[in-house]
Amino acid sequence: MARRNIRTLQRKKEKKRFYYLIIPPLLAVVLCLAAFFLIKHSLHVTEIVFIGNHHLKNEELSALCKIRKNSELFGVRGREIYQGLKQSPWIKDAVVRKELSGTVLIKVTERLPAALLSIADKPFLIDNEGVVLEQMKEGSILLLPMIKGIDPVRNRETYAEAVRFVRVLYDKRVVSYNGDVEITGQEPEDITLKIDKITIKVGMGDFEKKLERLAFVRDEIEKRNMTVEYIDLRFANKIIVKPVHQEAGGGETTGAAHDGKKKKN
Repeated sequence: MARRNIRTLQRKKEKKRFYYLIIPPLLAVVLCLAAFFLIKHSLHVTEIVFIGNHHLKNEELSALCKIRKNSELFGVRGREIYQGLKQSPWIKDAVVRKELSGTVLIKVTERLPAALLSIADKPFLIDNEGVVLEQMKEGSILLLPMIKGIDPVRNRETYAEAVRFVRVLYDKRVVSYNGDVEITGQEPEDITLKIDKITIKVGMGDFEKKLERLAFVRDEIEKRNMTVEYIDLRFANKIIVKPVHQEAGGGETTGAAHDGKKKKN
């Protein structure tokens, strides 16, 4: 009889322990869920603030977002807002933050035009990753290099190489004296730069070193008041300069840092 009473007391203690361990956390979860749904449906968007936009206007960004004033603050997820903004090629990245005050703060990072791409004789702005931003507006004047005659779809490798060259030109702030800089080529090894009416055969890779050599050659050409047909920078250890209207028997002018012969790149 005594043992039975002891077992009964033990079971009662276990039940109490169970209630103390399970019931309070369950109540906390229920209260949190209730508070969440209450806040979700009671808080509304009072203001949408955009930061970091220079090209796109606030109205344009608002049209891309899936959230509006007076809508539920937590009715639209930040991921959906982000995806809406990314529909514009100008938006490189975005961060969305919602505040309990009702303010939605959206910080955007826009792409910067680094060059022009000529498609069907129409100029389009592209960034330093080759992303096409939009067609250049008539009357706009931008001293940017132009990729011409290279199809981004049919000539992907050549276009990618041209874009890499554009990045170097952009970083080095290479500009023409008269504002015309063109990049052409049917194959990556045929990348050619036309600047100040001079054709420069650049080829693939080592663009920074080639531009340093080009700067030296341009200074020499200007000092000597030469008229040049083309400059060839594709050789590792020499620079070929061909003047215009050479006399019979005349050859190309070659400058070499070393005597060794190396193939074109």
